Amino acid sequence: MDDDKLGSGVLMVLPCQKRVRAVFAGKVVADSRNVLILRGQGILPVYYFPRIDVKPAQLRSTGLGGGPGRAGPVERFDLASEDREVCDAAWSHPQPADPVLLPLKDHIAFVWGAVDAWFEEDEEVFVHPRDPQVRIDTLQSSAHIQVVLADVVLAESHRPLVLVETNHPVRYYLPPEDCRLDLLAFSPRTTRCPYKGTASYWSAVIDGTIHENVAWTYRNPIAEIPRIKDLIAFYPEAVDAILRDGEKLA
Repeated sequence: MDDDKLGSGVLMVLPCQKRVRAVFAGKVVADSRNVLILRGQGILPVYYFPRIDVKPAQLRSTGLGGGPGRAGPVERFDLASEDREVCDAAWSHPQPADPVLLPLKDHIAFVWGAVDAWFEEDEEVFVHPRDPQVRIDTLQSSAHIQVVLADVVLAESHRPLVLVETNHPVRYYLPPEDCRLDLLAFSPRTTRCPYKGTASYWSAVIDGTIHENVAWTYRNPIAEIPRIKDLIAFYPEAVDAILRDGEKLA
């Protein structure tokens, strides 16, 4: 990552406690349980793989560039398969200048869109890596929420679900019964969030005027905590061993 993208804000390099894989042209090009995540002000999180966990046959170095800034010199790579090639698909920092970035030495990062799919463990991840320091809380509330557009009350509720996400504005999710569905129509727009899933959008139609994409909903949100219902977890210190892929976990 070049210095113009790193900016001058605070940077952090954090361990990722998940197995991460990158898939290109039907093949896994990187697979590691020792990935690092670069996070910081004004940048999206980035996975950095140890070189030993990146498949060298599909990467071709195009040389060093960059300068004496925070990142130091940057080595760039093209990514190729038998019938596809993506230029400037990956990079590394052979000698980071900023001490904070020193753990990234001997690691390789990929441009998110240069590969076809990303996985944390066996679940696909979309848009960008999940930031280890992002938290999402959903809280039931009795706050009175009203939504007004063009002098019409589109929604009114005393039972919103309050969603609080790190570094984002608080959002209020309202029951459909408390919204004027007769004035709302689904939009063709969709977006993805790595933390919540795929969002569908609503447009409002008031007195013949279409107000596009005024609201959104997650019809099939990512279910995190509810998914552990009825499952059993063991304390490592209470048993002789817990093994992962044949290896004893600390």
